[in-house]
Amino acid sequence: MSDAHPQPTPPVTPPASTPAGPTPTSEPFWAKPSIGIFSLVLFALALGVVWWAKQEAAFNLLIGAVISNTTTVIGYYFGSSSGSAQKTAMIAGTRPGG
Repeated sequence: MSDAHPQPTPPVTPPASTPAGPTPTSEPFWAKPSIGIFSLVLFALALGVVWWAKQEAAFNLLIGAVISNTTTVIGYYFGSSSGSAQKTAMIAGTRPGG
């Protein structure tokens, strides 16, 4: 029987330099609002055409689409996707080891 002592493991050191990924480009402040405004104008035009043509089935379909999209937007901003985005931003803002 031998009294062998376990060898201590050497500490793990991080690499001297970690290759950086692509730097994210910041989008202009007007990008998201302009997409929203464009979508609303496009929807208003479609709704006007359907109303003018007296197409009740198409009108009901458009109203259903609005309700569905509204539910999706509310779910994103107040649901789990919002928390996930905040978590990702928090993790990106922290530095390892400090």
